[in-house]
Amino acid sequence: MMRTMMLTTMRTTLPVDDDLLHELKERALRRHCALGIVLNEALRRGLAASGGDRISEPTITYGSGPGPDDAALRDWTKRLDDDLYAGPPR
Repeated sequence: MMRTMMLTTMRTTLPVDDDLLHELKERALRRHCALGIVLNEALRRGLAASGGDRISEPTITYGSGPGPDDAALRDWTKRLDDDLYAGPPR
């Protein structure tokens, strides 16, 4: 006898901020549906709206002007690594 199981949902525990949980519960009450349904719909809308897997963050720059070129950065990094791995000063 062969049995087939299909998992349609997965239960998990996630931390949810109190204000978000309150809003989700309010929406579920207004719509007369389960909290999980409202949460899943909100997650789907949010993921669809983001359009990508990555959240972009602003680039932070200091000072003005173009800054050092790649060769200068590589040299600076090499000097820092050499100092780090050279061991303690004698």
